[in-house]
Amino acid sequence: MLHLFSKRTIAIISTSKRTICTKINTYATVSSSVSLSSRLLVQRPPVYPQFFQPSAFRQYATKSRKHAKPVPKSANSGKSNLVVQNIKENLPGLDNQPRLLDRLRAAGAVSDLQAPPSLSHFQRLFAPFIFTSAICGGSYYFAQTWVPAPVESRLFPTLPQSFTTVATIIAANCAIFLAWKVPLPVSWRLLNRYFISVVGLPYSFSMIGSVFSHQTIAHLGLNMIALYTGGTSLCDQIGRGNFLALYFSAGAVASFTSLAYHVLGARFHITSLGASGAISGVLGTYAYFNPECVHTSAFLQFIPLKVSQLVSGFALVGLVGIIRGWKTVDHMAHLSGLLWGLAFAYWKDQEFKKKRELACKNSG
Repeated sequence: MLHLFSKRTIAIISTSKRTICTKINTYATVSSSVSLSSRLLVQRPPVYPQFFQPSAFRQYATKSRKHAKPVPKSANSGKSNLVVQNIKENLPGLDNQPRLLDRLRAAGAVSDLQAPPSLSHFQRLFAPFIFTSAICGGSYYFAQTWVPAPVESRLFPTLPQSFTTVATIIAANCAIFLAWKVPLPVSWRLLNRYFISVVGLPYSFSMIGSVFSHQTIAHLGLNMIALYTGGTSLCDQIGRGNFLALYFSAGAVASFTSLAYHVLGARFHITSLGASGAISGVLGTYAYFNPECVHTSAFLQFIPLKVSQLVSGFALVGLVGIIRGWKTVDHMAHLSGLLWGLAFAYWKDQEFKKKRELACKNSG
């Protein structure tokens, strides 16, 4: 965007006997030959050309410019004081006009409420609980009935199923991240309602929508790196059906547990989003089946640790964060997702053992 403002100033030259005003512009300067005792440059509001009126560009209003105005000398001091004057005081066309981005954000607001509505704990938690239960039930049914598709019918037959599964989840997270960056009221209303968990005004779909939602590149990058590192290996071990069932159910359970924890604690100003809860579930299941596998963590790059040790440290940090009330990270979602992943792994392990025993009996 081009700014077509011309600059013009007034130089006030003060002497002991008289004051001389001289025009100064950006191209030429006219000065007086008198001896100077002090000089004070004062900016005046710019003069707009006839083809450019501020009222025609209200939606592009930028931050207000500051101008200095001289005032009489103080009785106790020989120095002149400066009073800061806002340019909008001299331009009635720009009075109290918000910027374009602020107007779009206001248009994308979910509601005009200045405080959380007066609702009981049951009213806030009942619908999200039913939705979370439905997600868990659907995940169980999907895990039990999923059958691998033939290779020739796959969209990417030359790629491993684990890679395409995890890559699709990462692509969905990246798409939601980009949607947060597009200043459209329609997308903001959708994201603020269904892709972020708001304790003061919860929506049921946000229990799973917030799992795919990130607002910063650092948050998105760390979560997706962790998902790709452990998710591809676990998907090869337990299969696509079980992996997707684990991811969706762990994310929904982590979101609802965090919501219930903050609702019962009357922390209605809390909002939460991110895939950490679902990834914690993946981490718990991976640690159950691969406890002796050695990895390096993001914070301890040069110290190889067993997965069981990493998970134990992760759980300890989450527990301390809950007790100490650390607010930057949703430790309740992390811890509940981790426990759900361990429970899911135990259930699948018992199921695998029963299938092996049944296969041995049939073969014998």
